[in-house]
Amino acid sequence: MFNMLSIGKKAVMANEKQLETTAHNIANANTPGFSRQRVVQEASMPISSVHYNYGTGVDVVRIERMRDLQLDAEFRRHNGQSGYWDAMSRHLTNLEKNVLETTEHGIHARINAFFNSWELLANNPFSNVHRIEVVSAANQLTESFQNLYRSIEQQRIDATRELETSADRINQIAFEMEKLIGHIALEEMQNRPVNDLLDQFDLLVDELSGYGNVQIHRRENGTASVYLGTDELVRNGHVNTLSMVEKQNMATGEITFVLAWNNIDTPIAGLTTGSLKALEDLRTTILPEYQRKLDDLVVQITNQVNAIHSQGINLHGGSGADFFSPDVTGVMTFSVSKEVLTDTDFIATSLTGSTGDNQIALMMTDLRLDKVFDGQTLTETFADLIYNIGQDVRFSNLSSDRSALVTRQTDNFRESVKGVSMNEETANLMKFQQAYMAAAKIISVADDMLKTIIGLVR
Repeated sequence: MFNMLSIGKKAVMANEKQLETTAHNIANANTPGFSRQRVVQEASMPISSVHYNYGTGVDVVRIERMRDLQLDAEFRRHNGQSGYWDAMSRHLTNLEKNVLETTEHGIHARINAFFNSWELLANNPFSNVHRIEVVSAANQLTESFQNLYRSIEQQRIDATRELETSADRINQIAFEMEKLIGHIALEEMQNRPVNDLLDQFDLLVDELSGYGNVQIHRRENGTASVYLGTDELVRNGHVNTLSMVEKQNMATGEITFVLAWNNIDTPIAGLTTGSLKALEDLRTTILPEYQRKLDDLVVQITNQVNAIHSQGINLHGGSGADFFSPDVTGVMTFSVSKEVLTDTDFIATSLTGSTGDNQIALMMTDLRLDKVFDGQTLTETFADLIYNIGQDVRFSNLSSDRSALVTRQTDNFRESVKGVSMNEETANLMKFQQAYMAAAKIISVADDMLKTIIGLVR
């Protein structure tokens, strides 16, 4: 009789816990990062007698959260790839907007205008107006190259600023993780459930995985270490913070900014994916390579134009001075020479100095079609550079779309495991309600039986 009361009491408590857990699931159906929870129960230890064993009811073992660690790891890996290509695509797309050659101010148009001005001058070598047009076209050409160079440099600056913003957010995440790890360890020491705290922690890990490859090392005492790249971000109540640190190249004196750990002033290591990796690749490799190619191209333009121009005779009767400044080392020093800027009579159009000789102007015009720029014409060489940028943009856009799709699919698989189904939870609510009422009925029946026995004794 008393065992029946005990069984009923346990059944009521178990189904009450089932109802509470179901209600908790329904309440958090739209909570970001929430994992569906489930009550794990098992039959209580039976009572043994000489002839048989009889049951003693049910015990609640634990409340577990529905989570697939393998899917979590796969999601974070794909999320890192998505973060990488998203950052790459955004910055390269912004750059592409500045290099589109669809307007009259594009470099292609400026190259044609430069050679056209020499063609006009060849028709009238003594025309001061045409000489001014040659200088103007040359200035516009140098300006167009410099504007493109500045656009690339601006993307480098934007990437650096985004790294600074990312470092601030990562630091915030790290401090939140450190607090949660301490709270989780304390709760586990007191044998209290930590499912909701673990959900909050995993939500932060998911976000962190977009910045770079993340690893979590958990310990039996409930504490954990969080690694970003191959460096430890959080450990035993300690947080390593990130910031942009100023570094100087001792050989060149150049000042650069590096994402580094504040405690040891060492650059972050081991990043293989994530937006941090993309931003570093952009600002240290991809964008500088575009700039280097532009630098090489303007040096070639300077050398080819000056090589022709120096063979000629100017209107002062002297040999042709350099048309472009001979001190050109790259785009930002690309300019018309001081002599030509000061006096357009220093422009050489004649090879021999004789009246009517326009051979230098014609040679300059023919340079438009000469394949002296690494086996290509000037227009073809620049077109290749623009084409390469366009290809990089298209590849990054496709990779961004593809990785985002895979990330969403993986997250959908995770949701099928950890997500809350309102239909399922509603059905559970009715099931456990019926079980609770049946368990209460057991207690009521046992109570009535006990009252009957007591009545008989009286």
